[in-house]
This record gives sequence, C-alpha cells and structure tokens, in this order.
Amino acid sequence: MEQSEHDLLEEANNVATLGEYFAWVQRCDECIEQLEEKSRAKRKIVASSPTSDLQEWFTQHVIEPTLTTLEEFQERDSGWALSSILNLTISINKYNPLHAGCYIKLPEEITTKKAVINVHSMDNACFTWSVVAALYPAERNTERESSYPHYTTVLNLQGIEFPVTLKNIAKFERLNNISINVYTIKEKKKEEEQLTIVPIRLTDEKMDKHANLLYVQDAQDNNVGHFACIKNLSRLVSSQINKKNGQKYICEW
Repeated sequence: MEQSEHDLLEEANNVATLGEYFAWVQRCDECIEQLEEKSRAKRKIVASSPTSDLQEWFTQHVIEPTLTTLEEFQERDSGWALSSILNLTISINKYNPLHAGCYIKLPEEITTKKAVINVHSMDNACFTWSVVAALYPAERNTERESSYPHYTTVLNLQGIEFPVTLKNIAKFERLNNISINVYTIKEKKKEEEQLTIVPIRLTDEKMDKHANLLYVQDAQDNNVGHFACIKNLSRLVSSQINKKNGQKYICEW
C-alpha cells in the first residue's frame, strides 16, 4: 500500500484516500451491512500531499479511526462483539483540490476576441464581480478587482449563498432589479472545430440593468465553474455566425 500510494503521490502531487471495512460479529455470525454503511459514512475522504509521512498519515487517518469505530460499536449494549475483519479496502485516487478562489484562465480563442472581462478574484465571488464589471465598466485594468466598486456596496446579496449557482440567479435578479443571461462554451466534438458559444440561461424579462455572463468549467475539474463578464456579445459570437467582418446584433430573447 505504501509503495502504491508513494508512486501515486509522485505522479499526481495530491491523492485522496477512502478507507472502509467489512466485518463479521460474534453473536450469530451474521454479516453486518449496517456497520459497513456507517463506517463508510463517517470516514471522510482525506487528502495527503507529497510532503506527507505516509506511515504516520495511514495510522492517523485509517488505522486509528477504524479501531475507534470498532471499540465504540462493541461498547454499546447490543451484546455484539467483533470477531474478525474480513476485508479492509483502501481506495486511493488522484485528488484535485478546489481552487482557493474561482479564477479560471479563459481559452485563448476567447481572450483574443477581447469581448470578455475576466475579473481576477480569489474570494469565490466571480459571479458578483462579473455583474459589477457589467454595470460599472472600467476604462483600464479591467481584470483587477480594484477597478470596480466592491460588490457588497452596490448589490443586494441578502440570502444569496456563495459561490452563486445558476439556480440562484433568479433570486439575485429579483433582489437587484436586474436581468442576467448566461452563456457557455459548447464542448467540441472534434479538435479542429471552432469554439461555439451557446446560451444556458436566458432571463424572462430584460431590465434596464442587464448583464451577459460567460460560464466556464474548469478543464481539470467539472465540479468547479467560473463566471466572467461578456462586454461585447456580438464580437464574442461573430465568427460562428458568418465569416464576414462587421458588427452583429444578437437577439437575446
């Protein structure tokens, strides 16, 4: 186990390990499935890094918690006692920790069009920073937080949880009397295909205050997403409409 985890650490930098066991008890030699389920639920997935002492880490996060759970089980008044552990499984997987903030570098095909403002924030508030960038355009240093009023001073965030998800946008719209459309990058089926922008969320009614946002998933982790401000939708999608140059007017409703 130590050698396999050591090899994985060198390859992946971080790994996550999940331990679970399956036991027989002495009372009637019945297989206790509940014990397996409870131990699995209580045993959190824990990460180790290249600097971890693997033996110490294994003792602290696998052996000791397992023994504690078994001792607690035997101390109950059920009359059950552990007879033997039939199997101990340690699952080791590559681990990609969530980013400290929500900044994700946009694809070059997007950045070269200069149609999207990607505010560099590390406070898990990329959605609100993107809205502020749309409502209060900056003339220079458009990707810096300092170029805009702080979102807490210009937006009503009562009851809004961070990070903001697509399903929470309707509530945000009502609180701030604003309309928001969200677009994303369609996954390419072939490498040679051009990048395509598609809507994933269109507002019910356009308001005087309106923002178009781009939602991008982290290429390394599909569970991590990022919002950026679309400052020029026409320029962003022009290449997928036709090959001619010139201003395009997009119907957003």
